[in-house]
Amino acid sequence: MARKTGWILVLLVVVLLMAWFRVYLFGHQARMQADRLLAAGHVDEAVGFYDRTLHMYWPGSPDVAQAITQLKQIALDAQTQSDTGLALHVWRVIRSGLYASRGLYQPYSETVVEAEEAIATLVSHEAADPQAKARHLALLERSDDPARGWSMLALMGFALWIGAAIAFIWRAMTADGRLLSRPALLWTAVFITGYVLWITGLAFA
Repeated sequence: MARKTGWILVLLVVVLLMAWFRVYLFGHQARMQADRLLAAGHVDEAVGFYDRTLHMYWPGSPDVAQAITQLKQIALDAQTQSDTGLALHVWRVIRSGLYASRGLYQPYSETVVEAEEAIATLVSHEAADPQAKARHLALLERSDDPARGWSMLALMGFALWIGAAIAFIWRAMTADGRLLSRPALLWTAVFITGYVLWITGLAFA
């Protein structure tokens, strides 16, 4: 039993490392390509590759940090040169890229706020309407996302539900197919609890 558990843990670690390496590699390659394109003066293409980098976020990623720095500089340079279209596009890339990477928390939340402020300001400038900034900023800040607490409850319930089903087969059944009453009752109760938590979380998220 202990040996089986150990191998399962090893397998999980290997799978997680493989997934992380893919994210790291793709993000790094995209950022390097963006740097080369930017150095060659191909700003639009560079922005596209920096956007790819943002979508390869992992906590502590130096490539994402550098992509944000470069994108912000491109946006600020565009504003200085009165290229509102490019500046708007880049700030929107920053905002959407960082929103796409959020999970239990929002990475670079200060940068998201900065991007939304810049977008609202530029939209107001384009419309020549000072009141447009407040309206657009309110739209950008409005969140229709599911409640994170209930979403987490749903995820935990789902994991518990599936885990209990596996544990039932593993612990409550013998090799010849007989049921062991006490483990069967225990894992059935856990199974039902996980299902109820999952449904409840989905209902209120």
